[in-house]
Amino acid sequence: MRKMIEKVFVVATASITSLGEQQRLISAEMFAEKKVEVPVEDHLVPYYALKEIGALKKTGAIKNAGVIEDVQLNKSFALMTDLLVQQVEQLLSKFSLNQQQLKNTMLFLGSTSLDIGCISPDDDKNIWLSQTDKLSQYLVDFFGFHSIHFTFNTACTASANALIYATNFIKQQKIEQAIVVGCEFFNQLSLNGFDSLDLISATAVKPFASSRDGLILGEGVGAVLLSKYADEQTQFEILGGYSSCDDHSLTITEEQGAHIIAVINKALENASISKSDVDLIKVHGTASIKSDLAEANALQQLFQDIPKVIALKSLLGHTLGACGVIELALMEQCVKYEILPNFPYQDLEQKKLELPFVCSVDSLSSSKIMLFNHFGFGGNNAALIIKRVSCDS
Repeated sequence: MRKMIEKVFVVATASITSLGEQQRLISAEMFAEKKVEVPVEDHLVPYYALKEIGALKKTGAIKNAGVIEDVQLNKSFALMTDLLVQQVEQLLSKFSLNQQQLKNTMLFLGSTSLDIGCISPDDDKNIWLSQTDKLSQYLVDFFGFHSIHFTFNTACTASANALIYATNFIKQQKIEQAIVVGCEFFNQLSLNGFDSLDLISATAVKPFASSRDGLILGEGVGAVLLSKYADEQTQFEILGGYSSCDDHSLTITEEQGAHIIAVINKALENASISKSDVDLIKVHGTASIKSDLAEANALQQLFQDIPKVIALKSLLGHTLGACGVIELALMEQCVKYEILPNFPYQDLEQKKLELPFVCSVDSLSSSKIMLFNHFGFGGNNAALIIKRVSCDS
């Protein structure tokens, strides 16, 4: 007898980014971009840094080094884990789990840099390797989660892949709940690396605009609680997804969009959804020249009439491996409170944009089936299909 496939619901979300804490973002005016200037060698580059971490000062984790105004750039391991714990506690305050349920809840964590910003290599060892599961193990021990946990380190798709794997575990009845975390903390190595590739814009993130000139990095923590059970507050159901690696290049995906098309088609197949059902696309939209080109080419070939699109990185920066979870959490907040953030560059460049952006909150709130795109450094591409629960008829 064929095993039943469970539904997977997003029952709670939380995040903290340069915008602030998610629960405070209840109007479009609160989605106001906030950047700082960070030194890289002999010049400054813009960066979307966390600002609302004052409540954590009582832990003693915050030091004086690396402070720009009210921004704590360099973070200790203690501060990193405090920020992670804070967001998971936000989830559990919205959808409580008893001790036994916590023990059966698996953790899936995705990040590009993990805790690299606070690692000091051990010079006494001939071969030194960092533990990639250090952050996830801390959360497992702190909350008493299932002893089996997973860390994903697939560049910009890391937490998107974590969402896909967690969804599949629930669908296949291996677990009933999963907590998926995406995190990215400031570190000079990542900033210097992107700057050396001339990928950082000096002004603003303008996805798919003819005048786009690059991305701006950002940091943040996002967390979502997935469950086979929905409640009256549930907004989203994850229908399915797919991830695959493009061997076209060591750094970028194939620019004509062929691999992106294949990934989206497979995600639609896994979700049992036709592309004609998709009425909103959360684009990856880094605003780097070639990444946007590949995504635009793929969407123009895949859809006869491209659905409305929305891009969030112009508000909070490119949070790299954390963007899958963070952007899902923020989209859930926008849908719940019927918020369409203001994207100033869209007004300035409306006639020069390559894709049809959402221009009214009605278009956002009426969407039923959403495609979430994530395309990573090194050619790892992922897509998720999300359904509005309130749209069940």
